[in-house]
Amino acid sequence: MNRHVTSGRWGLGLVLSLFTIFVWGGLPIVLKIMLISLDAFTMTWYRFVVAAVLMAVIVQRQGHFPLVRQLRGGYALVFLAAVLGFSCAYVFYPQSLQYISPSAAQVVNQISLLFLLLGAMLLFKERMTRIQVFGLMLLTGGIVLFFNEQLSELLSGDSAMIPGILWVTVAALALSTYTLTQKQLLQVLPTSVILFLIYTAGSILILPFVRFDSLLAQDSSQMVLLNVSAVISLVAFVTLVESLKHLEVFRVSMVLSAAPLVTVVDMMIAAPLVPGLLQPENLNFLSVSGAVLVVVGSILGNLRRTAKSR
Repeated sequence: MNRHVTSGRWGLGLVLSLFTIFVWGGLPIVLKIMLISLDAFTMTWYRFVVAAVLMAVIVQRQGHFPLVRQLRGGYALVFLAAVLGFSCAYVFYPQSLQYISPSAAQVVNQISLLFLLLGAMLLFKERMTRIQVFGLMLLTGGIVLFFNEQLSELLSGDSAMIPGILWVTVAALALSTYTLTQKQLLQVLPTSVILFLIYTAGSILILPFVRFDSLLAQDSSQMVLLNVSAVISLVAFVTLVESLKHLEVFRVSMVLSAAPLVTVVDMMIAAPLVPGLLQPENLNFLSVSGAVLVVVGSILGNLRRTAKSR
């Protein structure tokens, strides 16, 4: 099998990856606002349906629908794990936003790197390098530093933030499961087909928990926000895949690792503009420093692993 070679159009690759990180950085804020009138299951189901329809159009144009037949045997079980992981991540992450702020959720969500590295060690026999271990230490220390003002409450078990931290941790584990299983599915299916099947199966899986009464009660502005979140998150997935055609994986990973900082800045800008919808986070210097450490730790954790696999 020939190894993939980047196009050399690094400028285009950088623009595409930056678009992805700005979407992923701002999306938790949009989800936080939508949770005022929708529950996590209903919101996720609608986003899945919209994404599935759009992906169906893309797969049809590519002529890839016949490839679905290749999903059989052991790959069917891998696909089931991918659907569960993807669906749980998309439900549990917004669920966490009912208890913690978007910035806090993004910072804790970076722990998915730890789950990803451990999964790669167990499933693919990859070895964790010293720089990865150091990166994970920085990441963990950064998370602790980010919650410096709430640390005593968290350790005592009395903090109202604990359910949110647990939800986003489980979401990070679920997303890591999807990432690892997608790596196997790519052996038989292109990304577009995988996403179409996962969005479709996920919408069926979540359907029993959907509250259609609350969905039908949304006004026009809320529906616009819901549709925009569904479309733009899917577009971000596409731009991520496209950026990998022009930039090396480790360079894209370095850009994406900055998502928590994008969310922190977005919250600083958005909260004063819509005070009735978002509560200001009022992060101190240590919290912002913790977010920076989380980003640095994520970069180090991705750098050697992805660079080594080039």
